[in-house]
Amino acid sequence: MTEQENVRLTARVGYEPRFSWTYLQPKYWGTWLGVAVLLILAYVPFRWRDRLAAKLGIVIGRKARKQRRRAQINLAYCFPQWTEQQREQVIDKMFVTVTQVMLGIGEIAVRSKAHLQKRSEFIGIEHIKQAKAEGKNIILMVPHGWAIDASGIILHTHGMPMTSMFNPHRNPLIDWLWTATRERFGGKMHARQNGIKPFLTMIRNGDMGYYLPDEDFGAEASEFVDFFGTYKATLPGLNKMAKLAKAVVIPMFPRYNAESGKYEMEIHPPMELSDDPAQSARAMNAEIERFVTPQPEQYVWILQLLRTRKNGEDIYH
Repeated sequence: MTEQENVRLTARVGYEPRFSWTYLQPKYWGTWLGVAVLLILAYVPFRWRDRLAAKLGIVIGRKARKQRRRAQINLAYCFPQWTEQQREQVIDKMFVTVTQVMLGIGEIAVRSKAHLQKRSEFIGIEHIKQAKAEGKNIILMVPHGWAIDASGIILHTHGMPMTSMFNPHRNPLIDWLWTATRERFGGKMHARQNGIKPFLTMIRNGDMGYYLPDEDFGAEASEFVDFFGTYKATLPGLNKMAKLAKAVVIPMFPRYNAESGKYEMEIHPPMELSDDPAQSARAMNAEIERFVTPQPEQYVWILQLLRTRKNGEDIYH
């Protein structure tokens, strides 16, 4: 398969990432070099790696001006009561967190189940176990924490295969490698272009759904509901999705705790979702607030979370 064919597939229903001999061409050598560095770091003691990441993170946070500006705007809207200094401190901590997670990706990609389980901790796992014991299908509602992929892969090591949706990466080599990593212990990733049906089918068949609730898909598909100190265009369809999949919705938030060196998965009791779209959307945002407020640096504030405004304003311009 040629690269052009691979690129076309990312925009077509039925897309499946797969290896192509074109990935050995010189233009991909930089990607392969980066992969080699991450594989070496996979076997470096995590405290050494985290100390390096802490230094790099501050530098990266200063260089990544576009991403930093998005985070500044998001925090100014969501936490208007904070001083500018408080917001800048959270942003610095956020860039340290993401760098620690990114430098640890090789570990997640190649180390053993036993190793990854030692590097992880569940808080509230009983909520998942109880739902499974009752024979219920499960959708995990997982906000965008920096450790979101690592935590999903670690859940697989405990015999909890999951299914999720993703947007194919524009670099087909990275897309293939990362999808293979996500699926290494089971589960299945579905390209968003394929629609929601394959995702729901796998949930009905027993896999846990891994659903990300906080992307902005525009006013027509969303409800405007409270989000921290502002409002957000929020998808209201989680209740309908749960009914179609015959599932309960369990909130979970992934974190990376550099002090303990562990990936933490905080899990809350199943949600009570209303048939009212606005109430269902607000319930999702309320869970995000409960997860994020104690440790805001764990959240992906660089996204255009507030892109759709009631007055049509572009706050990120």
